[in-house]
Formats: sequence, C-alpha cells, structure tokens
Amino acid sequence: MTASVIELHDTTIDAMAVEDGDLVLACSVYVQEADSGGFQDALIRVRDGVCEQEDLELPCLLEGGSLILNGKRYDDGLPLPLDEEGEVALLLAPVEAGEFVVRGAAIEIELLGPQDETETFSGSDESPDS
Repeated sequence: MTASVIELHDTTIDAMAVEDGDLVLACSVYVQEADSGGFQDALIRVRDGVCEQEDLELPCLLEGGSLILNGKRYDDGLPLPLDEEGEVALLLAPVEAGEFVVRGAAIEIELLGPQDETETFSGSDESPDS
C-alpha cells in the first residue's frame, strides 16, 4: 500500500461546523502519493473539537500547519488514512490570518469523490529511458 499525505500548505478550508459535538472542517486538500498527487474534497472531523479562533473568514487557503497527535508531530502533512483517538492539536496557518488551533479527543479524515487533476511527477515512470 502506497503511503499518502494531505499537504496542509495547499489546503483550503471551505466551511466549519459543529455536528454532534464534533468540529468538522470541509476542505479541498492536495493528496500527495509516492509518485502522483491531486486535489480532492475531504472532511476533517475532530471529536469534541474546539477551534481557538472565532472570527476566521472562510474559505481560507492555508500556507501550512501541523498535527500533534498523542505527542507525535506531523509537520505540513496529515498521514492517510487517519482515524485515531487521543489528544489532538491541529495547528493551521491561513495565508490571510494568524495561526489557529483545533483541539479535540480524536481525528478522522474522510476523502470524498475522486481526485481532480492528478499529476504524475517526473522520475516516477519506472521504465528505462534509453
């Protein structure tokens, strides 16, 4: 199985809502795989989530961020698949505003639909060139 990550620096948060006590971020994310990548819609659900920024203008493009999950830090990328319980601190840095944090007791990412505009990176073709 190929490891995939969501690159936070290319993510746009389109909407934020509370559903049954969970904070849900509706996003357009860039999913990076070993030799390709593309944009895809996703839901990031933080159980018992609290956003430490009340006046965030949406949609907002992120320039970066990190996830701290049970003391382990993931800089500028969220591992996929992701459905973990434990102490969550999702630090997000919008291009147009200061950094904010979403905290909670678990995090789950659900990818929606197919990827758009899949890119294949040079050097990813395993056939010989000469």
